[in-house]
Amino acid sequence: MSARGEPAIPHKTVCKKKNRENYLTLDGNIDAFFLRSYFPLELGRTQLSIPISLLIDADADGKHINLDDSRASEMIVIRPQNRNRRVNHRVGSWKVLAIRVIDSTGDAPTKSVSELGTDIFDDAFNLDNSAQACSKGRLSFKAATGDAVVNGVINVNLSKSMTNYTSDSEVRNEALSLIPKDPNAVNDYTFTILVMPDSSKSFLSGAKAWLPGTMSWYRDLYGSDPTYLLHELGHNPGHGHSGYGKYNEYGDPTCTMGGGGYSNGANDDLGKMCFNAAKMYYFGWFSEYNQNVDPSTIAYTGQLVGTNDVVKGDISTGQDMVVKLYSNGEIDLFMMYQKTEGITEDIDSDYATTFNNHVVIVEQSGDSKGSWVKASLAAGDVYTQRDWNGGTLVVQMGKPHRLVFVQKVNAWTLTKDSSWVKRNPMIHCKRRFVSSMCPVTCGTCGYENCRDGGLRFRQGGSKKTSCSWIKRRPDKIKKRWCNKSGVSQICRYTCGHCSLSARNGNIFSGY
Repeated sequence: MSARGEPAIPHKTVCKKKNRENYLTLDGNIDAFFLRSYFPLELGRTQLSIPISLLIDADADGKHINLDDSRASEMIVIRPQNRNRRVNHRVGSWKVLAIRVIDSTGDAPTKSVSELGTDIFDDAFNLDNSAQACSKGRLSFKAATGDAVVNGVINVNLSKSMTNYTSDSEVRNEALSLIPKDPNAVNDYTFTILVMPDSSKSFLSGAKAWLPGTMSWYRDLYGSDPTYLLHELGHNPGHGHSGYGKYNEYGDPTCTMGGGGYSNGANDDLGKMCFNAAKMYYFGWFSEYNQNVDPSTIAYTGQLVGTNDVVKGDISTGQDMVVKLYSNGEIDLFMMYQKTEGITEDIDSDYATTFNNHVVIVEQSGDSKGSWVKASLAAGDVYTQRDWNGGTLVVQMGKPHRLVFVQKVNAWTLTKDSSWVKRNPMIHCKRRFVSSMCPVTCGTCGYENCRDGGLRFRQGGSKKTSCSWIKRRPDKIKKRWCNKSGVSQICRYTCGHCSLSARNGNIFSGY
């Protein structure tokens, strides 16, 4: 598979032994190059994406790749061939080795070895206790040990000044090669953190990580910031970014994989936040409190509980943490209640009024994908998504907050449709019979759930009709009308379709 933006490599050009079909000869320091691999190499499953520009024709000697070429470490991508591989390291206790990188002039990260170890592993707010807090102890990161290791950290000294390196991968590869090979010097570890001097800013703006993998690297003080550490080590188990707004893929202020541009600056004891609904769902830490709902087949009514309360154990039978909404041909939606308290207290102040005490809905197309905020609902708010498997998805946050009702409403055509009502519900819902036609939008489910809509409407391309006209028809004709798409959800009493009532009683009676 060719790298992005490069011409495709002929599919018969494969790495094989000489004299067997087409083959590529790997020249240079092969061992050093493959140190950059971030997952175990597996026979028959490891794949290289190689730009065509790196291939050297040697006539009878076949094609060659010079792995010592500085472009190779930047352009060749190593990954498993199976894209549906299981992502590891989401649960368990893992050893972490932090590498403090010093160049040949003595330029080093601001924090000393002991200070860096304290920031990462020992501060009141650090990588380990933030991961444990969000997962209720199901994921933890502990300092690596060994004779050469000080509180999880070692120094390595590069052969050149930082200004003579052209990329973070060049620094990274040399630094990794300098890790002591003696198992007594550095004991077994799983995750690797590299912290480079601030002078690396010409090629490293903040921090990066493999997705998935076990390695992340940081410019100076970013490596002391637990928010950045948890973000990058969130990539390692396979999580993408969390976006919000039109273009900002980092914009979700409720999620460590977004952060809304949140930055702690020099204060590495701020930034308490966990993960949004999609990430929490795929982490699987609290799967017993997750619900999977297809609104095309069943309505959902329930109360959502935020991360901080779930971790404290303040969640009761019948309450949920994450609700996944799915349907045939649709991108999955995930809902979770957001409250700025405890382990999720440090949401950026710019977003507090629009996200605190809200049910946040995010869209994510699958595990390891990026997510995007679709809505943030306060008490009484309604989110609708048209063309949801042939209908309209309706999500309403009840009163009190955290009470959520979800259903799919089949499509129908009104003289004034629900989008017209939603544009100004305070005015339009007060008009005669409008609330009976749009009880979800108008928040009148509590007393309209088994009442017929009081206005005339069109079903598909038919002439206008009304529930009272349908009610007067013979049973056979009435049944035919009620079976038409959307009619039973307007003529709820006539058709015996009280779809807006709750599963366990009328939860909306407190409006």
